[in-house]
Amino acid sequence: MNIYLIVTFLTNNCEYNQILLKSSTTIVQEVYASILESILGLPIPEMRLLEFSDQEFDEMSTSLLNASKSNESLYDFIKLELSKSFFFIMEYIPYGKTFKELNHKEYFSGSTGEKKLMQLGQIMAFDIFCNNWDRLPLIWMDNGTNFSNILFFDTPSKEGWYFLLINSNMTCIGNNNPISNSNKKYIARIKSLVYSIFRNPSVESTQVKKMREIISKYYKINLSSSSGILLQRGILHGIQLIVNKITPSILKDTKEKLKHLIKIDFNSIWKKGIESIYLPFLLDVLENLKNQSF
Repeated sequence: MNIYLIVTFLTNNCEYNQILLKSSTTIVQEVYASILESILGLPIPEMRLLEFSDQEFDEMSTSLLNASKSNESLYDFIKLELSKSFFFIMEYIPYGKTFKELNHKEYFSGSTGEKKLMQLGQIMAFDIFCNNWDRLPLIWMDNGTNFSNILFFDTPSKEGWYFLLINSNMTCIGNNNPISNSNKKYIARIKSLVYSIFRNPSVESTQVKKMREIISKYYKINLSSSSGILLQRGILHGIQLIVNKITPSILKDTKEKLKHLIKIDFNSIWKKGIESIYLPFLLDVLENLKNQSF
């Protein structure tokens, strides 16, 4: 579960500024994923971790509680969230649209439509790698979509992106049983998809076609087969970036660094989150992406 709070404050220069304060039950996995996203150059906001032991945490808590005293329900909500050990402070970028606010047909057409679809495919490649299963129904087709964790923009960022990822989870399969059926099924589906799009990039794969059909049926978004091929080109490019930039040592070193980020860990939430990042699963996925893409 992810909770976002837009906080407006007055800077030392007497200017109003806004940030996103984010609380999540999977914040450790998100920190790990955000480091990998940064290496790959994916569109994420500037963010940092704020933990209970920081003086800033105490100052922020006092300010938020004082500011919300006139609204009992908001005050109680903030007080409950502040009982946690850590938060994300995220850059707030205005003018982004949520999925529900989007004119889908118009957004993915015109002169920029092709680039947007390829960028979305590149994001999907990262989701495949880290099993971020709830963004788009590509590997696990029975889970629906969660477009709310993407913001859509009409004009590109300075890096050229039309999207902003405000949440990327990582779900490693096989913590207790490395040869579980789910693990085998996931790897098999990845192999099939990647083999198909690398072998015939100009022919829409069965998996991408099924994803389009699910999106059309449940969300009334009708993408053409040519749009599916553009998504595939983006996936192909994204996978090539992953296998070229993400190494086993990066995966291992990043997890090790996370162990030392937090000084106070209520209920061992941080420790449990680190334990859920199951490296054999990620290494297996990475190896299979390499084998199928060369």
